[in-house]
Amino acid sequence: MHIGTHIKKLMTAKRVSGKEMAAFCGVTPGAVSGWFATGRISKDKLLLVANRLDVSVEDLISGTGDHEEPKRPIELSDNPDYPAIRRVSLKAQAGVTGYAVDYMNDDGPPIVFRKDWYTLHGYRPEKMMALRVAGESMVPSLYAGDLIVINSLQTEPKDGIAFVCIYEGEVVVKRLVRDSGQWWLTSDNADQRRHPRKACDDSTQIVGEVVYRQTERI
Repeated sequence: MHIGTHIKKLMTAKRVSGKEMAAFCGVTPGAVSGWFATGRISKDKLLLVANRLDVSVEDLISGTGDHEEPKRPIELSDNPDYPAIRRVSLKAQAGVTGYAVDYMNDDGPPIVFRKDWYTLHGYRPEKMMALRVAGESMVPSLYAGDLIVINSLQTEPKDGIAFVCIYEGEVVVKRLVRDSGQWWLTSDNADQRRHPRKACDDSTQIVGEVVYRQTERI
């Protein structure tokens, strides 16, 4: 049996639907079905699958634990093997950082990933934040209410990558694009008349790179 079969069996045993796994991993249900059929899955998605199923990547590859339920709940509070990311709300303000962070204790529990996910990407959990998307400027990539995780250590522009920024006193999610020697804040929404690109200059503050999303829109 290949890894796709192991994933399917473990998802069945733990009652994780294909739609739920797709939303967690940021892919389509068809992509999950493709994993089942071919066993071909990228390393970063494999880590996410292992994280969702509460198994190690090694056990997922070998098939160890197929049909098994966890023997005991995993304690996620202050667990170094499952570092948590706090849910926050950002507000633009004057000062050194240019924004204020409000912790959203009433918006659900913190976002938790296995330690090896952070290690793979070189992330530091204490420098990451989870927040809700507002508005329609990034549709169809991001919808209002989607939950995104940002890495506040990555504030250097990257061409074609989405960032959370402070622009004209507002917190926005935009894709940075390099054109004619200039950085631009662009929207993924096809209605560019309503969502035109804006120059990303010295008055624009980059808060962090968007590195993960959770959505219910497939």
